Amino acid sequence: MKKWGSVLRDEGFLRKSSHADAFNEVDRSDFVPEKFRKYSDDDEPIPIPFDQTQSAPHMDAIFINYGDPKDNEIALEIGTGSGYFSTILSLLVRRVVSLEFISGLSRWAAGNISKYGRKNVDLITGNINRACLKEKFDIIISTASFKDEPSFLGGMIKPGGRIVFPLGSSPPQRLIRYKDGKREELGSVAFVNIVD
Repeated sequence: MKKWGSVLRDEGFLRKSSHADAFNEVDRSDFVPEKFRKYSDDDEPIPIPFDQTQSAPHMDAIFINYGDPKDNEIALEIGTGSGYFSTILSLLVRRVVSLEFISGLSRWAAGNISKYGRKNVDLITGNINRACLKEKFDIIISTASFKDEPSFLGGMIKPGGRIVFPLGSSPPQRLIRYKDGKREELGSVAFVNIVD
């Protein structure tokens, strides 16, 4: 098992030792189909079921670094995918609510997350554009790209919270962060689009 936290900290993607420790606890190969496990030690995206992709570890680290999760917080993840990022996030916050559009993928992710006995991850199947989530979150991280600025997320975040998401219908997209109500562009990325 590659200790991705140590690698990503040495490469400058992770700044906090607690963040690196969380990555080191999770084996990426537990979250990809068996035929692709040989690629788990590569810092590249990996295909997962339903024609989706698990992000490269350095991209997960960028989300963690800019989201800056803390142990007393509640996080919303948009796009459960394989459950790899959900599991890492669950080691850093009090609770993770993870929303996935593809029901079969959510079920597959649940099996992956269960390997780690995480009880603080709530998986929901649905579309963020139509979801009725009543609570507010300390962090919102989307691992799929919004075609238009998702201004409605502002109503779902607590004061002092952070929102990190890709924006744009096709690569190169922009990675955006809202922190304390201020918008920042953090660079170019490439992600699948959120379904309208």
